[in-house]
Amino acid sequence: MKPFSGVLILILGLSVLSCSKHEVSESTSGRVLRVEDFPPDIRIPTKAYSVLDYSAAEHGDDSSGHGSAVGGAAKALVFSKVSVTIKEKNPGVVKDGSVTIHFERGGGQIDLADFITEAKGSFYVEFDFPEFENGTQKKVLFVSKTRKRRLGEQVFGAGCNQYFDITDSFLKAMSSTGIKVNTVRERYTSVLGGNFLFSSLQDHTVYLAQVSFIDSKHTHLFCKEP
Repeated sequence: MKPFSGVLILILGLSVLSCSKHEVSESTSGRVLRVEDFPPDIRIPTKAYSVLDYSAAEHGDDSSGHGSAVGGAAKALVFSKVSVTIKEKNPGVVKDGSVTIHFERGGGQIDLADFITEAKGSFYVEFDFPEFENGTQKKVLFVSKTRKRRLGEQVFGAGCNQYFDITDSFLKAMSSTGIKVNTVRERYTSVLGGNFLFSSLQDHTVYLAQVSFIDSKHTHLFCKEP
């Protein structure tokens, strides 16, 4: 676990799904949404960025904003596609059973209130970042945006302004059924609330994307933004 840096930089895009989603199809197997708008910038921790941009961690950030120089070759940054599938395990938990959201330009934001019902049960969240397929290095970070809270003997929520390298556990989960979360007492909000950041290194290019989860029905569980 690493603390959230007090120094922030603008780097990844954030698209508000409720304002820019386009429904592609709807069937008994669920809905498919596509977000094509180019998102505005968001802020992420400088230290987290240095983990995602491999060259920055080893050689320092390039103040030019065009990537870092390693071995005489500049590393370009490319914002890439990423998709998210939310699929119920127990009937009635997810509206329409499942939804797949395709972000075309570097990622975006998902309001869980748009897709999760009041039913009690579990659902799965799967991510597809195509650039991982040919990446020589892969990174997945999670930046928590929810408060810690105790439910019984368990603590949910990673706490405000904390980031974690979850690469290994994430890839293991995606090779199976995805991240499993439960709706009882809004546990899912405390687990997913925050930003998932993806990075893939291919030759001299770093491909980036992010997905942020909020819940407009349970804002009291989230940290206050500065």
